[in-house]
Amino acid sequence: MFSIKKVLQILLVIALGQAVFSGLAAKAESLDGSVKDFYEQPENPEEKKTQAGSNEKTDSSTGTDLSFWDFLRMVFALIFVVVLLYATLRFINKKSRAYQKANHIENIGGTSLGSNRSVQLIKVGNSILVLGVGESIELLKEIDDEDEYKSLLEEHNDKMELMIQPGNLLSTMKKRFQDSTPVSQGFSSQLKSELEELSKNRKKVMEELEGEERQR
Repeated sequence: MFSIKKVLQILLVIALGQAVFSGLAAKAESLDGSVKDFYEQPENPEEKKTQAGSNEKTDSSTGTDLSFWDFLRMVFALIFVVVLLYATLRFINKKSRAYQKANHIENIGGTSLGSNRSVQLIKVGNSILVLGVGESIELLKEIDDEDEYKSLLEEHNDKMELMIQPGNLLSTMKKRFQDSTPVSQGFSSQLKSELEELSKNRKKVMEELEGEERQR
C-alpha cells in the first residue's frame, strides 16, 4: 500500500506541475507580446490610438483563446493522469499477487479483537489457516473445503479489484480530506480561544497597573 500511495502522490504532483507550467507559459507569451508592441508602437498620435484599439481587441481575443486552450489542456492532463494511475495500480496489484503466489503464503484478511489481539486468514498452498494472534499464535481452524476455499479467495480478489477502481480512489481521498478538516478546525478554534485568553490576561494586568499608579 505504501508504494501505491507514493505513485499516487507523484502523479498528482506531475499533473499540477504541468497545469501551472502551461499557465505560466501563456502569461509569459502575452507579456512578451505586450512589451514588444510597446517598443514598436508608432510615434504618430493618430496611429497610436488606432494601434492601441487593435491591440486591445487582439489581447482580449487572445486571452480568451489561451484560457480555453489551458482549460482543455488541464482536462486532457487530468484524464491522462487518471488513466495512467489506474493502469499503474492494476500493474502493481498483479505483480503483488504474482509475488504472493510465488511464495505460497498470503494474508487474505483479518479483524482486530481488541488490544494486540486479532484473527488472521492465511492462505498456505491449497488451504486457508484461521490463526488467533495475541501473546501467542494459535491455529483456530484449517479450511480445506474446496468450495469454501474458492469462495474466500474470490471475495478477497474482488476486494483487491475494488481498491483500485477510480471511483473508490476519489471517495477515499475525499474521506481523508473530510477526516482531516475537523482536526484543522479544532486546532483553529483552540488557537483562537488561547489568543482570547491571552488578550484577557493582558488587559487584566494593564488594569491592575493603572490602578496601582492611581493609588500612588
